[in-house]
Amino acid sequence: MTTTELIAETARLRQKIGLRHDPLAFFYSDREPEGYAPPPRDTGCLIAVLSRARHGETVYFDVETTGCAGGTYFLGFCEPRPQIAEFVSSGIPGVVEGEHYKQSPELMRAHMAAHSVAPAPARYAVFMPVAALAEGQEPAVVICFAGPDELAGLVGLVGFDRADDAVLAPFGSGCSALVATPLAEAAHETPHAILGGFDPSARPFFGADELSFAVPTALWRTMLGNMDESFLSTPTWAKLRRRIGP
Repeated sequence: MTTTELIAETARLRQKIGLRHDPLAFFYSDREPEGYAPPPRDTGCLIAVLSRARHGETVYFDVETTGCAGGTYFLGFCEPRPQIAEFVSSGIPGVVEGEHYKQSPELMRAHMAAHSVAPAPARYAVFMPVAALAEGQEPAVVICFAGPDELAGLVGLVGFDRADDAVLAPFGSGCSALVATPLAEAAHETPHAILGGFDPSARPFFGADELSFAVPTALWRTMLGNMDESFLSTPTWAKLRRRIGP
């Protein structure tokens, strides 16, 4: 499937499901793209900046512009900061205030050991609408932001040709569910889609009825190949599609 075909088939799937936003492509590049990069040392959340990509812009980050220490780590630009296990869990009195997302630093360290983040293979981490890809640009991950009815289509389609459960909703930051975890899944023989947006720190940058759905591109291509054979062509889906709207 060429880039042109990927764009066309993604547009067809967007229409079949009724996705409100064009799916985003994520990839790394050593060539600085034309688009928006946050100011250096901006401490804002990566998810907030991605609102630009969701409205048609190309957005890119490097080690200087990612801002949030978590985003810098989960894009593969640095090692985890010291005391991250304490920060995510119970904190250190008088030193680090804890988020209390894990019961103890030991639990968080065990989680991090089981979910290592691969170093970024290039200087820039790039997000853009799939529709904006140039011929020959190959995304590593495809990302959707979607509400419950739209997710019914995405989740159903990714599991259409499998006996196992095809979707995981793992613990992690909002940005880890968009990049680091789907990239790790790409190395598996049967990769999973990653449902995200459950991180309370990132939730303010999602719509109230919205989650993320991210897949390695190979899995997205499989979904595209299955859409016409799947339930998306049935009267059952047509009823829900009408509720989603134009």
